[in-house]
Amino acid sequence: MKNLAIPFVGVIMVLTSCSPSPKENTPIVKITNPSAMQRAEVVTYVLPEGVKGNQIKIGGEIVPSEFVDLDNDGENDQVNVLVSLPPSTSTELVIETVESPKTSEKLTQAEISIKEGGEWTEEEYVGGEFVNLDFLRVPDQHTDHTYFIRYEGPGWESDKMGYRFYLDWRNGMDVFGKTKPEPVLQDVGQDGFDSYHELSDWGLDLLKVGKTLGLGSIGQFRNDTLFRFKETDSVTCAIAKNGLLESEIVTNYYGWKDGGVSTDLTSTIRIQAGSALTTHKLNFSTPLEGFCTGLVENEGEEYLDIIDGDYRIFATYGDFSLNNDKMGLAIIVENSSIQDEVSGAGSHVVLFNPEKELTYYFMAVWEKGINPISSMAEFELLLLKEATKLNQPLKIAVE
Repeated sequence: MKNLAIPFVGVIMVLTSCSPSPKENTPIVKITNPSAMQRAEVVTYVLPEGVKGNQIKIGGEIVPSEFVDLDNDGENDQVNVLVSLPPSTSTELVIETVESPKTSEKLTQAEISIKEGGEWTEEEYVGGEFVNLDFLRVPDQHTDHTYFIRYEGPGWESDKMGYRFYLDWRNGMDVFGKTKPEPVLQDVGQDGFDSYHELSDWGLDLLKVGKTLGLGSIGQFRNDTLFRFKETDSVTCAIAKNGLLESEIVTNYYGWKDGGVSTDLTSTIRIQAGSALTTHKLNFSTPLEGFCTGLVENEGEEYLDIIDGDYRIFATYGDFSLNNDKMGLAIIVENSSIQDEVSGAGSHVVLFNPEKELTYYFMAVWEKGINPISSMAEFELLLLKEATKLNQPLKIAVE
């Protein structure tokens, strides 16, 4: 047995040979929880050539999973599986091939929806019906409130929380509070352009972003001023994954010009089942000074800034949702990525070291949501659990 200690968000290679023997063609993957807390996470690994499967079992029981064809060649290449592990224990996953595999419930979603069948005027898109796309090159005439993109940008959700960002010069990250675990974004904004500001059976838009960093938005911060993506050569957005247990959005900002520097920036947003946490990975052609993320400041909020292992947690909590009730916002950043933390532009601003690659995490909670949080103390405990997952990743071994 060969042990591989890696973060759960990584890709695990199953090192097993192809053989006609049924026993040898069903590799056993041992997953160990090294932490002193219960873990429920999505594990991802890649199937070697020749190893097939369509169902996962743990202890003889079928568990939520999805098999993914990464290169569209008709063969499954990757497996996502939702595992639950008690503290300091191990479990074995067994890949099976069966005639009628049990279909897992869809717990994540990513989408972008635009109007088609209408026409552009000088100020907005008139007429047409919303259709979902896998890829969009943002039209040059598109800006805020042109009524072209449903809820003004792409959205993503898990069974715990939903999010969106404005696919225009504002580029702000926003929160859709959910009242039920199943996917809901497909219905948001269908009955009126901004109807999601009112509480409905699925939930509502919770956050006022305005000119701030909202929740985990990105930009440049110089001289107490926040600069967004107002000047670019072009922008594209792709729904890279819209899976049962994992969904992903990839946005490319070509020729983002600000502060005398131009860079191409790729943003990859990923969410997994069982968690409200969004992973945001960024790649730059040219590193940027003053690149930042952060959280909107709200009157009467409680503010948290703590270090846990390799990570630093910034969070706010209070009665500042657009539903006039309690919500919490947080970002989790690796200590080594942080240059400074300042206040400005109505935000708690986290300045990054200029690098070609960086990753950070963000999440929201709501007192009327799937997992209601009723105090900053409860929110802090939840955030420390998320930091533990990052600091003590699951350990994988393949037999």
